[in-house]
Amino acid sequence: MATPGDPLDPGTWSGSAAFLVRALERAGVLAGAVDASSGALDRIEQLASFSPQRARWRQRFHSRSSLVSPLLRTVRGRVARRRLATEADIVLHVGAWTELPGRVRGSYHDGNLAVSLAREEPLLDPRSRSVRRALEADRRFYERMDALLPMSDWLRRSFIDDFGQDPAKVVTVGAGANLRSVPPPLERDYATPRFLFVGKQWERKGGPQLLEAFRLARAERPDAELWIVGPEGAPAAEAGVRFLGRISRATPEGDRRLGEIYSEATAFTMPSQYEPFGIVFLEAMAHGLACVASDRCAMPEIVEDGATGYVVPARDVEALAQRLLELADPGRAHSFGEAGRERFLEHFTWDAVAGRIVDALVSRSAP
Repeated sequence: MATPGDPLDPGTWSGSAAFLVRALERAGVLAGAVDASSGALDRIEQLASFSPQRARWRQRFHSRSSLVSPLLRTVRGRVARRRLATEADIVLHVGAWTELPGRVRGSYHDGNLAVSLAREEPLLDPRSRSVRRALEADRRFYERMDALLPMSDWLRRSFIDDFGQDPAKVVTVGAGANLRSVPPPLERDYATPRFLFVGKQWERKGGPQLLEAFRLARAERPDAELWIVGPEGAPAAEAGVRFLGRISRATPEGDRRLGEIYSEATAFTMPSQYEPFGIVFLEAMAHGLACVASDRCAMPEIVEDGATGYVVPARDVEALAQRLLELADPGRAHSFGEAGRERFLEHFTWDAVAGRIVDALVSRSAP
């Protein structure tokens, strides 16, 4: 397995890489995991991706769409090959940052450049030379893979439609919640509605629309509260809104504190405008919380509308407010939360994901 950073570092791929490594170890199939990144090459990529607009700079770097990105992917592959302790029959790449040799090769993805460019307000110009070169480099990488393993059906369609990949080689395998252990069922006090939002990027994740919807909902339920975790600064200082700051799961203290917050909330909501997958919904479901998501990207595949929560049209403040009010009902919030927890345990554990990945890759290694 090749990861874009230390395989066990909580910061690599938002922590998902480490959880997948451990799941593959439990399955008894992992020969090893190698850090396929290079600090020096990453700095070159960052410099080559420069833009005066910080958000565009970040997106250009993470989408590997600088003019030197195709060359850097080749060099990263050479660096990673030198770190290999053993030759493996099957190589699993996390993302498309590098490429390693193997008899069977697959890559696991939460997004790609094509879906990023399809946002309502893309920060990169799809017509630019660097973006066109990056798309072509990605297509060539995907062509060389024996299996493409997207987290969602939404992303699977992009590999087929946008990159011309054979549907037979694109297998949806899902994702898991980045939790050290599955929290036990608990008795929750639903008397006061406490809606939880967790996300660093407030605007992209629908924070402003959520705040407007909460104001409408609170006009009918003055006791309702909105708890916000993640943004750098408090987005609002008004009645009913509690800003809990940025909390990282990378530390035991942060992990414990987030668990407490999930346990004390009564519903989770993140009406994101663009969310390649949305692992945070899985964390909420694992804690038994009903969820409200928007109808974008893979979110409707995670939240089952009318069963584990609600899916609302993106940017529809009134529809969001109505769903928040419906989840202020203790009976509905409890039943949806229980259904969401069952859905999580059945479909969205890392062990289940590892099993689907192994099945997809091993089936392609048979003589």
